[in-house]
Amino acid sequence: MDSLYTITLYLHSWNRWAVLIAGAVVIYSAFRGLSSGSPYNNVSRKSLFYFVLTLHLQLIVGLLLYFVASPVTTHALSDFGAAMKDSTTRFWAVEHSFLNIIAIGVAQTGSILVKRKTADRDKHRLSLIWAGIALLLIIVMIPMGMMGVDRPWFRF
Repeated sequence: MDSLYTITLYLHSWNRWAVLIAGAVVIYSAFRGLSSGSPYNNVSRKSLFYFVLTLHLQLIVGLLLYFVASPVTTHALSDFGAAMKDSTTRFWAVEHSFLNIIAIGVAQTGSILVKRKTADRDKHRLSLIWAGIALLLIIVMIPMGMMGVDRPWFRF
């Protein structure tokens, strides 16, 4: 296996756990802030920042995999018509990447909107909504069998 492919694949695989943990912390923090009426504090702000940061890292590594390192997408891009006829190849070439890019855009939009609000309740509410939508899209597109594509949960 090519070393660039191996490194990027492992990084992409392990970073998903950072994405999921950071997203869960954002949702927990926002839900707790809404239910208790607590201020939008440094923990809330940093958790949203780290969620978006891990997503951007995932995007960069994913794009490197998609356009340079992955033999699956390299093959798919060489004959896109044939790739669309195979559900596994289509998942990697279109569905996984497209919906996760949308999820990153949703999370980034939420982060921007949160920064523009002044009321703590509004910040918690927007964090919960936008991070929740992003995390839902991400979970659906993780290749763990839900969309017919399965990959190891942990790569070693």
